[in-house]
Amino acid sequence: MKDRLFLLLALTLLWGGCFKDPISTRDTQDPYGSSGTWETPQSPEVAVNNLLFAYNEMIISNYQLCFSDSFIYSSPEDSIDAVNDGRGDLFANWNRSVEISVTNNIFSTYSNDDSSNLILALGVSNEYSDQIEDSTAILHRDYDLVVITSNEDTALYSGRAVFHLSEEQLNWWTIYLWEDVPVDVGDDWGDFKALFR
Repeated sequence: MKDRLFLLLALTLLWGGCFKDPISTRDTQDPYGSSGTWETPQSPEVAVNNLLFAYNEMIISNYQLCFSDSFIYSSPEDSIDAVNDGRGDLFANWNRSVEISVTNNIFSTYSNDDSSNLILALGVSNEYSDQIEDSTAILHRDYDLVVITSNEDTALYSGRAVFHLSEEQLNWWTIYLWEDVPVDVGDDWGDFKALFR
């Protein structure tokens, strides 16, 4: 009887000394990139939609989740223009870290000014069909990027983005190559990005 009383007293002290209920479940942690609109990219289409939402919501942590470690950005027409303007290296070696850095500069510029805004619209191309295989995909998206500055100037950047994706770890789809193709005489997304490199 004494042993039981001693054991009960010891358990009561231990139980009372706990700061939390040792039987309770832990609080769930927010997943990485959880702010804003982001969905687990279980398909190539979802991966590109995540890019759209991350850009419109200007959330760099969500944006960087869209790209593979081996990501390359290619804008051949803009590269030719840069060479002709004496800025030949502007589009050279545009990898994941450059893409994140440039986009972070863009987001910082436009999110810190309440009167500025970025509005991106992506649409399935009428001219080109998507190609989706088991673990790779090529998605063609026509885009319009409207940039509104603090002095209420508006600029439109239009073109076609060709996203090359692959299925990687955790069955997530990520973009490993982004080809930016101008469709009109005006400026494209590459022209806008180049302002922030």
